[in-house]
Amino acid sequence: AIATPTPTHLPLIRIAAESGKHIFCEKPFCRTVRECREAIRLAKKHRVKLFIGHVVRYFQEFEAMRQKIQEGRIGEVGWVKLTRGGIMPGAPGSWFRDYAQSGGVTLDCMIHDLDWLRYVFGEPERVYAQALMRGEPNPMDYAQATLRFRNGLIATVIGIWAYPSGFRVTAEICGDKGMLQYDSSDAPLSLHPRSVSAGPTMIVPLNPVEKSPYLLEWEDFAAWLSGKGTPKVTPEDAMAAVAMAEAALESAEKGQPVRFPGRICR
Repeated sequence: AIATPTPTHLPLIRIAAESGKHIFCEKPFCRTVRECREAIRLAKKHRVKLFIGHVVRYFQEFEAMRQKIQEGRIGEVGWVKLTRGGIMPGAPGSWFRDYAQSGGVTLDCMIHDLDWLRYVFGEPERVYAQALMRGEPNPMDYAQATLRFRNGLIATVIGIWAYPSGFRVTAEICGDKGMLQYDSSDAPLSLHPRSVSAGPTMIVPLNPVEKSPYLLEWEDFAAWLSGKGTPKVTPEDAMAAVAMAEAALESAEKGQPVRFPGRICR
């Protein structure tokens, strides 16, 4: 498994693929789409399976929302708002605080929701984003992206690395027959890791279910290795999520909308 800083993903994928090892790699897949393409090429060349850990596809709350949308429970969806955030990860001087390495909250955190939106609603058409875009490392980050999808859906995605503590995820999904709402702070069980003297440098979302979504994604990977089906997320899906995050960062830098091709990362 590769659960290292994003800039190291491609070199480690190369080593594993050339060694004939199947690969579980944490999201973001790579820092750039170009690196993602090379990683996919290496996996195919050496005939190894490459799985990218977009765990939100396995979160029971998000899967329940997807199922209700597909069942038409809220009618035709026209607008979605997703918010995800927590403390600024990493200690001072960490790679997280360097846009060139991490892509900030946009690439490292919002990519979860960008992937889920494409998973549920299909291909995006364009994105307009705003972000702090700090020139130097800073102990906070914030970004907001508004996307229009080819089916007409409008989605707003907000990423926050500025909370004093904890981690929170919210979702509002509006259709012409109803609305879905989710707030992780309203979960029936709230878990908080015991504090340490220096304080945590990373917090991941928890949920009160019998089987962790992190375990579910590993089971999906293991089933794929044993020839039992295909995983929920492909390397091409993960590359498309990187492309969406890259486009959001480009939009934030230029102050203009960025359009996507008909299908991202063919």
